[in-house]
Amino acid sequence: MKVLSIETTSEVCSVAYLEDTVISSEYIFRTPDTAGKLISVIDTVLKDNNCASQTVELLVVSYGPGLWTGIRLGMGVAKGIASGTNARIFCVGTMDSIFFGLKELKIPILCTVNAYRGNVYLSYFNGRFTYKKNYPVKLVNYDEVHRICSKKRMILTGPGIPAVCNKVKGLKNVVLMRRCSYPSAGINGLLAIEKIRRDIPSAPIRPFYGR
Repeated sequence: MKVLSIETTSEVCSVAYLEDTVISSEYIFRTPDTAGKLISVIDTVLKDNNCASQTVELLVVSYGPGLWTGIRLGMGVAKGIASGTNARIFCVGTMDSIFFGLKELKIPILCTVNAYRGNVYLSYFNGRFTYKKNYPVKLVNYDEVHRICSKKRMILTGPGIPAVCNKVKGLKNVVLMRRCSYPSAGINGLLAIEKIRRDIPSAPIRPFYGR
């Protein structure tokens, strides 16, 4: 199966091409003009893999939570490509993707996404990955994050790490995991494929805006 995966929910964007369960290539970029860069990156990734857009069978995109502009752009581009091909769209969540990428660690992790105005989105991973249900996301303020993290040893990850206040970062029992803290197109693609193998339907193509 030829898979094109688009990830634009955070400041770090990526596009990946997969053949079945193999990430053939992935282009990661950070730019203030995602809209101006994304199409050229998609063209480059497809060309590098000798793949015409008309032959793509699956398009993977994230519904968030994350940046309003990025989510809207990613979904819009995926729908545009799908409209001219026979490809179907599979939608995954930011938290689910990050937890899937870290599942082999088998440790509890708290994922954060900036919701702005002193708030963050939180999702908890208990160390055992589940495919059937999307991980629940909770909107909390910094005081609530501090309360949660002060109770026990906590590993904190996700694109919301820079936004979490120093009061939380300074807790002795909090470990910041910056590696794999941003969702990636390659991981999104692998997660989508695994869900399809298990006959688990796509999440609704409905944006979950963090901002």
